[in-house]
Amino acid sequence: MGNINSFNSRHFQLEKLSDGVYAAINADDGWAISNAGIIDLGDRTLVFDALLAPEAAADLRDAAESLTGRKVHTVINSHPHYDHVWGNQVYSSEVDIISTTQTRDLIATEGFEEVKAFREAAPKRLETVESQLMEAGDDIARTQLRYYIIYYQAIIATLPKLQIRLPNMVFDGALTFNGPKRSAKLMTYEGAHSGSDAILHLPDDGIVFMGDILFIDGHPYLPDGDPDKIQSILGVVRNLKAKTFVPGHGSVGKIEHLDMMDEYIDTLNALVREAIKQRATEEEIGKIAIPKEYQHWIFPSFFSANLQFLFKRQTTSGAELVK
Repeated sequence: MGNINSFNSRHFQLEKLSDGVYAAINADDGWAISNAGIIDLGDRTLVFDALLAPEAAADLRDAAESLTGRKVHTVINSHPHYDHVWGNQVYSSEVDIISTTQTRDLIATEGFEEVKAFREAAPKRLETVESQLMEAGDDIARTQLRYYIIYYQAIIATLPKLQIRLPNMVFDGALTFNGPKRSAKLMTYEGAHSGSDAILHLPDDGIVFMGDILFIDGHPYLPDGDPDKIQSILGVVRNLKAKTFVPGHGSVGKIEHLDMMDEYIDTLNALVREAIKQRATEEEIGKIAIPKEYQHWIFPSFFSANLQFLFKRQTTSGAELVK
């Protein structure tokens, strides 16, 4: 079997979390875009999430086979968002792709519509971001814009060869994989970050692969789900007593990063409540400046989208928070 020092990919960095457990963390200039995991059960190899570009996904597959000494047995799709599932296509028909029933349904419906939208919009968005980079006046803005350029380049390069492969196995609720080396438990939640989200807990190792329930040093995208449910899941995960948490985006984290995710949602809710008290409009809500502690985070455009989503949520549901 290989080791992480003998395998290199320009798309991600491998990080050993435990004997037989690895995180693949998106490289700043790579086309993975999201993170993934490799788990050796002792008799089977699991891959958690499939990344975006086929080139990155193929490297992940090869890394998993090199590190565990066997072919990948099962790929888990944590949720239906394209940056976690487009890489499914690099696996042979002998490899099972597993997701919740709803995740499969969403890939089969909204996922195909998303591809159509990207074919039209991605080149224009890339041109816009490249123009913005030329006019950017500070290092933080330039760093953020370079990330978006790589992001759209990865999408544009992938679209001509994209073949969406749907999961061939589905489950709901919870599913446990038992192997001679370790067990791994999939737990699912609906309507948190996306229509359906799964996290993978390795109880013997104290590790949780969080998917996009957790972002580290990145603005999470809230409008596809329910931030209250995200916070509820974070509470459940805290009770697992794990020590290592792999986010969908960002570096490998610890328990305090769950708190930071929680605090981010609380902070945005507080900003929106105060703006509502000041009778701000939705347009004015979208112009609120990013707090200093979050200005270096990736996906800064999500901040205003999150605020506007929370504004609509608080003003139309009648459930305005009063913390």
